[in-house]
Amino acid sequence: MSTSRLLARPPSATDSPSAICVMAATDAAVPALRAFTRTTVRAWCPGEQAIEGLALIVTELVTNACRHSGSPNVTVYLFAEDGALGVEVSDHGSWKRPTDTSPDEEAVSGRGLQLVEAYAETVRILRGSGGTSVLATVGIEAVGTGTDESLEDSGLSDWICT
Repeated sequence: MSTSRLLARPPSATDSPSAICVMAATDAAVPALRAFTRTTVRAWCPGEQAIEGLALIVTELVTNACRHSGSPNVTVYLFAEDGALGVEVSDHGSWKRPTDTSPDEEAVSGRGLQLVEAYAETVRILRGSGGTSVLATVGIEAVGTGTDESLEDSGLSDWICT
């Protein structure tokens, strides 16, 4: 069983809140990283619509990384700055074509990036020999000014991804 610990990035010059979690790229990562996103971002801002939009984006991007990258791990980096909430989901694999999809599965699959683009203000996809990184942001009128210290106060600095 592989577990990863939440790693809080050091405060930047703007003291914008951020958090990162690395997990094994398995099906169990999807709900765990969605919960990590909701819990973390809720500590930064009260905008439930933005939080749920970001959670949906994380769900879709982590699912894609787990199913299609072949990477052993998936990384979710959350941040808030300039009136936006953002996420970068990255892996160290290379895209692989699904081999065992049924017609029923094809009818309901393959729309993850369309959902991400529908919810996000910006989406950037970077593919290279070292893996794929997708950056997405959602707007919010008033992002909180929490810092990594607020993560410690909320207990998130000890958050374990399982």
